[in-house]
Amino acid sequence: MSGQAAVSARGLAQATGLPASSIYHHFGDLERLYVCAHEHAQALAAEWCGARLDQLADVPGGAESLPALLAALIDDWCEGQRGLAFAWRECQLLVARDPRYGPAAQRWRTLWAGFWRHVCDRLGIPGTATITERLFDGESFLHMMRWRRSVDRAALDELCRGWGNWLGGTLAGPSPWRDMARGCAQRSAPLPEARDETAERIAEAAAAIVALGGVAGVTHRAVAAGAGLTLGVVSHKFRTSAELLGSAFEVIYRHNVPAGELEAELAAATDGDGRAMLDRLGERPGAEAFRLATSELMMAAMRDPALAPFAAQLRYLRGRTSRLFLQAMIGRDRPVGALDAAIFSSFAIGQGNAHRGLPDDERQAASLAETEALLSFLRGG
Repeated sequence: MSGQAAVSARGLAQATGLPASSIYHHFGDLERLYVCAHEHAQALAAEWCGARLDQLADVPGGAESLPALLAALIDDWCEGQRGLAFAWRECQLLVARDPRYGPAAQRWRTLWAGFWRHVCDRLGIPGTATITERLFDGESFLHMMRWRRSVDRAALDELCRGWGNWLGGTLAGPSPWRDMARGCAQRSAPLPEARDETAERIAEAAAAIVALGGVAGVTHRAVAAGAGLTLGVVSHKFRTSAELLGSAFEVIYRHNVPAGELEAELAAATDGDGRAMLDRLGERPGAEAFRLATSELMMAAMRDPALAPFAAQLRYLRGRTSRLFLQAMIGRDRPVGALDAAIFSSFAIGQGNAHRGLPDDERQAASLAETEALLSFLRGG
């Protein structure tokens, strides 16, 4: 569960009691070993999916049966199969930077597509399979960030209930547990620091490294090189790696929150102009790079206790952009609530994860088709 960045031939040799030469003899190089490890994880995940489907041999049909089952499956996967869940997420991140992981990423996509097709077929709602798979992808990613176990579980139940409402053509409704969690996250979030020009330059360089190479690349030396500063200056401004990552988080968060110009454009948008809104979302400068950077930070918060304070913020202080886009797409006669925004955010995260590594035109076309399919349910037909 430590991720590819923590794997080395020396470390594997120590863990297995085998000489490093044996690893290269059997696998050729570490990259081939990583691919084989993903194949093994996928085989175990397929067994998990098969066992879950066996348990669903007798199911109550209808869309009203989906929310409780969806919440149970997300929690079961994240808590009971955490190692496999990390392997899936690692592959989704790796394929964005290394095309050699394309086949492995496609096998994960095929596995989950088949699983949710079977689940939704058994419930008698086959038309919801793909969009439910996307919500599962996004929300199970977020559910891996642990805050307060009971509250996280209650908030998950609320979101899945809201998803069921969406499929029935109504908005999500109240979410007292999620509202409470959001309030706690807001109160615990540190105020943005007033940084001088040098510190801001360092923070921007750290964020760029996360976007391009992942969290593991954020070292004082790498950031100094990226910012064009000396190592001493960077170490003086940010004494620890956690502080450097915190500065990167703030920069990435600012990039993900809509600028005033975009916010005003969304506020003035024509009601129900869904395609224009989706096109506008895809045009945001650097959107894919910063979505990838956000995913990297989420993975780090799942693993590193020093980044635990970010977990509640990443999980519950989200949806501002999603709320604006969703409101513009469904019309202002149906006010969008905080839970609706969270659902749309999870759905969008799932799309980003599932489509990562695909050519830009394929990714955009798939996202548009899936979002329009979702909106057709939410609009009641």
